Parts: sequence; C-alpha cells; structure tokens
Amino acid sequence: MIRRADRYDAGFIYDLTSEFNAEYYDRPLNEEKTFATIEKIIADGVCFVSNKGYIGGLLMPDLFRDDVALVEIGWFSKDRSGVELLEAFIADGFDKGADEIRMCTMGTSPPSAAKLLLRRRFELTETSYRLRP
Repeated sequence: MIRRADRYDAGFIYDLTSEFNAEYYDRPLNEEKTFATIEKIIADGVCFVSNKGYIGGLLMPDLFRDDVALVEIGWFSKDRSGVELLEAFIADGFDKGADEIRMCTMGTSPPSAAKLLLRRRFELTETSYRLRP
C-alpha cells in the first residue's frame, strides 16, 4: 500500500536511506543532516512510503527559467513498490504545481531503472559525475 509519509515515518525513511547509503556509498551519513532533510521532504515536499520503500523530493524553482521542478531526493524500495511510489510522486508533484519532475539514477543503478523512467516518458537531460580528493 502506498501512502503519503508523515512525521512518524522519518525513522523508517532514515533506515532505508542508511541501507541505500551502505550499498552505494563508502562514506557514512550525517545522521542530523539526514533526519533534517527527511523531515523537510515530509513537511514541505512530496513524500510517499510503502511497506518497504519510499520516494521523496522537494519543489524547487528552476534557477534559469520561470518553472518549478519537483526534484527527487531519494527513491528506494525493497518490496517492488518502486513503480507505484514513482506514480504517486509524479501525480502529487503535478498537483502541487510542478512544471516538471526531475529524477536521477546512480551510475551503479541497474539498467532497468533508466528503462522504467524512459517508459514513463522521462527524457535523459544530464549526466553528472563526481570527483573526490
């Protein structure tokens, strides 16, 4: 079952974020910052949970255009609810006035993640890279 997240879901979302971080990053989360971000997404953004997943993002003004984008901050599920979470996220974003929805995948994401977004009419717009010392 997909439902809108509330403040009582912050610990659940934090646990999933920690699991995602352990799988894809070699640096620990900052617990205080992560909880603050989760709480902001729940209070001011768009956030949905399933039994073992979540998706969340913030409405942000486009820095160069007169548009508002719903920018995905986190999306992770372990119960095959990812598509339903995405659909709820998209619908709510447009209902809240977003002109576009921005999603990202990791370089280590399975190809099926990109295929899913493309099937949902997302366009590949940018590729990001990082360099650490």
